[in-house]
Amino acid sequence: MLRAARDNHIRDSTGRLPQTPAGSAPCASCSGKSPTSPYYYLWTIREPQRKLSSGLESGGPRLHPSPVSAAPPITRGLLFVFALPGILQGFMHAPAQSILQGIYAKESGLALVALGGAVLLVRVCDIATDLLIGYFSDRSAERGISRKWWMAAGTAVTIVSLWFLFRPPPQVSIGYYGGWFLLANIGWSLCEIPYRSWSLEFSPEARQRTRITTWIAMATMVGSVLFYVVGPAGKAMGVLKSGELNMEMLGLTAVLVALLLPLLNFYALWKVPDGQSRAASGHRPPPESIRLLLASVLGNVPLMRLILVFSVCNLMSGLSGSVSLLYMTNYLGLGAEANLVLALALPIAMLGLPLWGWLAQRYPLQRVWAVGLGMAGVAYTGLGLLPPHPGTLLYGLVGTLVVFFALSTLIAAPVILGDIIDYGKEHYGVDRAGLYVSCQTQVVKAVNALAAGGGLIFLGWMGFDATKSGADITPQALLALKLTAAWAPALGMISAGLMLWFLPISAESRKLAAARSPSPVPGVEVT
Repeated sequence: MLRAARDNHIRDSTGRLPQTPAGSAPCASCSGKSPTSPYYYLWTIREPQRKLSSGLESGGPRLHPSPVSAAPPITRGLLFVFALPGILQGFMHAPAQSILQGIYAKESGLALVALGGAVLLVRVCDIATDLLIGYFSDRSAERGISRKWWMAAGTAVTIVSLWFLFRPPPQVSIGYYGGWFLLANIGWSLCEIPYRSWSLEFSPEARQRTRITTWIAMATMVGSVLFYVVGPAGKAMGVLKSGELNMEMLGLTAVLVALLLPLLNFYALWKVPDGQSRAASGHRPPPESIRLLLASVLGNVPLMRLILVFSVCNLMSGLSGSVSLLYMTNYLGLGAEANLVLALALPIAMLGLPLWGWLAQRYPLQRVWAVGLGMAGVAYTGLGLLPPHPGTLLYGLVGTLVVFFALSTLIAAPVILGDIIDYGKEHYGVDRAGLYVSCQTQVVKAVNALAAGGGLIFLGWMGFDATKSGADITPQALLALKLTAAWAPALGMISAGLMLWFLPISAESRKLAAARSPSPVPGVEVT
């Protein structure tokens, strides 16, 4: 069946498949490359559009675009509804990622060591639960069960867990915090992994995927901003005693989540159709086996390379972020000005996302991302070359450039992952969208956790003293600070951009190479 679907891409005007003339040699660009190897895709990245329009050889049959590419574009109204769950995702994650542990330590009297241990244990459990949710949501989708049911279950789990996590009793134990925090993470995963998989399956066309990704990213950032508005707005309306980030504000947040999460999620589930269903088309997945599972994940070279690129990006940006406050205050000598720069970062990010979405629709996606990472590396280099007391304007300009270029990741990475999901379907005969999304998510979580502590540990090992600033910082400590805050991220971003430039997958190359490929992975039967 998959072979027949590939054949539909290259039939000529008579409905027949093009034949290679007898005695003719294979084209030079294809010679020596195995169609079943992911590196077979490398050559098609260079000129996919020309070959799709003019045929494989000069004068040969024209390659007709996939029937899906002629589908009408997704309306803005539908995109708006599709992005609604992202608002609450950003709204809920904002406190969990930054202030939740501090509030529990301050107001509930829990020890920081105990809180840190609980968070670490939850993250370890998170790895298993995310992978299981991704795997079983894929298996159910292969059998015609909508991913929407997973989101519905996750909505219920999230509402209950956040109600108790954000509205604890006066006396709580570390078990109370850890248990409800773990359940909240499970609820988020039940919602978000199927949601991201659904967004990538909704359309196979790269341009439409880019639009969907842009809207969801914007909605998530809007939700993050709205969380920090709850305190001042609640105080202005007399609902809160103060606008501070405290347990009272978290309690109001839980009420808003309980009211708005089912409203936004279920409205999107009702109005937005399912993605393309392989089960509805008559596809029967091959019998599951350990060999097939390992081959479709660890043997998927484009996926492994994308995860490597993502790991480098997040590790380097995480290292810089973990010491950015020390770099601004202890070395650059910025005091209150630092808060101004940080306050401007998020609005600038929201303006940059539509621009990257626009660029990604008009130019080769992975090249756009590669250029964005390379330019982010250049901006990080400039950050490391700043002298002490550079002024708010100069630092703000360099910091803005770092944020702007790094934002290309939020748009490009999910769309390229969608192409890799299609690649996996064609070569292995199974839908691994949820599993691929969960693998990427877990890598990001693990790398961010490593970076958050690794930067500070490296500074301490190199003798940096956070109580010293300006001329009191030793040359060795200053070198470590600049290396962590700017120069290592610069090298990492540029290296990731180079790796990405040669990523052996793209939407166009996938279609063309799939049409040439005689069969999926050897030894795996596909019906």
